[in-house]
Amino acid sequence: MKRIVYLVALWVSWALTLQSQAANVIPQAGVYYNIVQTPSGMVFGAVSAQPVVQTATKALNQAFEFVPVEGKTDTYYIKSFYGLYLNKVASSGWNVTYQSAINGTNSEWVITDDASSTSVFRLMLNANSKYLATDAITTNSNLYCDKAADHVRGLFTLAAATIPTNLVAAYNALTLGGITEVTSNLTLPAISGPANIPVSWTSSLPSVIATDGTVTQPDNLDATVKLTATMSDVVDGVTFTMTKDFLVTVKAKTVVDDILANWDFAQDSIYIENGAIKVKSSSTLGYVGTVMNDASIRTIGTSEKYNVLYTGDGTGYFDMGTEIGKAIYSLNNYSMAGYFRIDADNTNLSNDGNFIWNFSNTADAPTDKNGYIIGSLKNQAQNVTSSYWASGDQGVGLNTNAPKDGWHHIAFTQKGIVGTVYVDGVQVAQNTAMTNLPSTTLPIAGRTGTLYNWLGRSCYPGDNYLKKTMIYGFQLLKNVLTPDDLSNGFGTSEGVTATIEKLNVAYAENPNYLLPELSTEADNLTLGDLSAVTSNIPLPTKGSLDPSISISWKSTNTALINVDGVVTRHYNPNNVTLTATLSKNGQKATKTFTATVLAKEGAAFTSDLLAKYDFASVTNDTIVTDAAEKHFAGKVKNDAKIRTIGTAETGVINVLDLGNGTGYFDMGTEVGELVSNLTDYTVGAYYRIDPTYTEIKKNGNFLWNFSNSKDIINNPTGYIIGSLRNQAATITPDNWSSEKTVAVGDSALKNNWHHFAYTQKGSVGTIYVDGQPQIAGNEITTLPSTALLKEGSLGTLYNWIGRSCYTGDVYLRKTLVADFRLYKTALTDEQIQTSVLNVSNHINALEAAYAANPNIPAAIKTVTESQYKVIASVGSIRILGLSGDEKVSLFDITGRQFKVTNPAEIALKSGVYIVKVNGYITKVVVR
Repeated sequence: MKRIVYLVALWVSWALTLQSQAANVIPQAGVYYNIVQTPSGMVFGAVSAQPVVQTATKALNQAFEFVPVEGKTDTYYIKSFYGLYLNKVASSGWNVTYQSAINGTNSEWVITDDASSTSVFRLMLNANSKYLATDAITTNSNLYCDKAADHVRGLFTLAAATIPTNLVAAYNALTLGGITEVTSNLTLPAISGPANIPVSWTSSLPSVIATDGTVTQPDNLDATVKLTATMSDVVDGVTFTMTKDFLVTVKAKTVVDDILANWDFAQDSIYIENGAIKVKSSSTLGYVGTVMNDASIRTIGTSEKYNVLYTGDGTGYFDMGTEIGKAIYSLNNYSMAGYFRIDADNTNLSNDGNFIWNFSNTADAPTDKNGYIIGSLKNQAQNVTSSYWASGDQGVGLNTNAPKDGWHHIAFTQKGIVGTVYVDGVQVAQNTAMTNLPSTTLPIAGRTGTLYNWLGRSCYPGDNYLKKTMIYGFQLLKNVLTPDDLSNGFGTSEGVTATIEKLNVAYAENPNYLLPELSTEADNLTLGDLSAVTSNIPLPTKGSLDPSISISWKSTNTALINVDGVVTRHYNPNNVTLTATLSKNGQKATKTFTATVLAKEGAAFTSDLLAKYDFASVTNDTIVTDAAEKHFAGKVKNDAKIRTIGTAETGVINVLDLGNGTGYFDMGTEVGELVSNLTDYTVGAYYRIDPTYTEIKKNGNFLWNFSNSKDIINNPTGYIIGSLRNQAATITPDNWSSEKTVAVGDSALKNNWHHFAYTQKGSVGTIYVDGQPQIAGNEITTLPSTALLKEGSLGTLYNWIGRSCYTGDVYLRKTLVADFRLYKTALTDEQIQTSVLNVSNHINALEAAYAANPNIPAAIKTVTESQYKVIASVGSIRILGLSGDEKVSLFDITGRQFKVTNPAEIALKSGVYIVKVNGYITKVVVR
């Protein structure tokens, strides 16, 4: 069979190679080709590290060399013009990538013939005997190595690549000489190569090395600067561009110690500034960090004491400040290490986060994706990335949780491209291709260092803080700690094993040594009688026995008592916990006080009626004043509006029209204060659902909603709801998982006025429809006063008619609402039916008013505007103008519908009736 051989040199030189050949296509070593997909004409290229096929552009990233694999027939490493190899991803069965080194059979591609042509071939991967192909033929379609031997998009040919030889020569000739210890200006060539190709320069740190080569030495930290040379040349009308990077280390003016930071939390390094505990690093650069949130400095030991950082059980961490971020940007070969002790009852160590250290360009890594260094005790690992976890990340670790209930040490060292993790002085993991150096991976233009530098906190907002953990002796070094350094100590420190032993002895002696003066001051601190607070409380800010002790305050509800002791009284008496934190020399002691803030003067109600929104008092068409005693102000929202129905004869009634979109009524937060303190109560309202409303059975359709959150799915903090979807009343302290519900089960009736109410008496909850009890629940033990009143809150904030606290639920639409009421007692059957609510009579009044004048939109007309005429006489109704095709409906004012057999004349008893003819409506009175 004839062989197609791509030759640039003599055949004899190729015959001398060690590789035997059997395939038709034999690429020549040292020659660059375009690998062309047939018949699409697309060529191999790259989008970042992902191999793809692209429209041919003669770009250099579309040029590849086939390097023979010694001793194997028709087998090659496929190497890009930029020196990257086409490899299968080791952790994947089919994904391929470009990598800087070969990886065994994952890099070995076998050229196999195809019967369609002697110049067409396939590429089989030795690692899995699968074939390379694309799933599509558009530009940037990915290549995969999981295809069959006959895959239609796995056929390729070779074409000679256009190589700009002058540009390549200029690239190869361009050098800068010694650039590892620069202290003076550089000469940056303006041309390069025999053809004098022009060179332009950019700098990653123009303040250190300008584009003209001017060097400005940093004060005390070496700086690594990436200088990028850009060269272009035109060949056959195509512009080729190449860039060449040079990493230049500019030496600092002043040489500082190898230990850049060392937080041993020694007593003389701790001080108070503006109420915050500050700790100075015991190193030459003297970085200052801040103890944050509920973290604290704890002293352990008796015979020999150690100060340590304790992260607490919340959001405590240590902020190392922004200045240390400048050191992070300077690191090449480096180490970071620290001692830790995780409490035995820490149950969150397997969760994401648990970072012992974090040096990040962002506080929100999944959003900004701009790089960090992290050390995590979840997996005892170090990770460095220019982006975030899913892109550009390199790491090394033990991949097991750190040990608990004893002191331990973790260290990471970077030497060249070798990253190593040590635990308790012993190497546990190593990555020999960890090329992400902080000095080249992290810098962002316009910044001088990482901004978010923490012990105990993650740069991923949803991650766990490192809780219930002590940290001691965190060190950042600009050199590489050796195993000998870890065993015997470095600088003034002792070896890891000896220090761990001393820390364990100290913890066993006293895990929380407290200065005697702090204990005495805490015992002496008092606020007097707090059982009936009506005025401001003086809160001391320093000790009375020891004025050097500072005292700060926290309140569980600053709306009642703030941190300055200012008291604000509301509608109900409420309990507040005041916590005093006494601080000295970084140590903290706390003492709590419970105060009862009495209701404000005039807050008491003279009746059981707490709120009555009858929509009679309206300002500017949107502000509705409650008709009960306190005259709360509610607001009509979005496309809801106040609508007037009825006439002078029937009585004019204002009702809430919820519209057909996102209309609802906001009752205001003061109502929520009352709701959250209820035990026995009644809530209810009248409603009329338009017959054209088709979504009443969907989730939502809340007639009322009293909620601590407007997004219960993401913030499950409790609610009371009344839904017309299933005529149900529900209460929960969190979300649907803990609901207590009483429900009729069927959706509410349409086309007439109805009343829906719920009463709670003891543990019995009852649903009333149109004044009649429908169903009762005997085990409704969840009450508003226990389920809804949350720490730091006075009551529910989201108190709505017509809107759900679950995002995604439907609003209650095409519905009118009248006379919403809330009582602080469970009304009886008699009170609901007659003496208090008189539901039946009120429904009749609403029906009569609606029949007389529904004030409906102009699209729905009354009979008087139509061709029809309705005449009432004794014992009957006559309808004139009928053609015989109309739909005629008849109702009494209770909503009961009558069968109409002869629409022209309908025999009836005396009463008030509603007649509908197609889309027209009128009210008639039969005598």
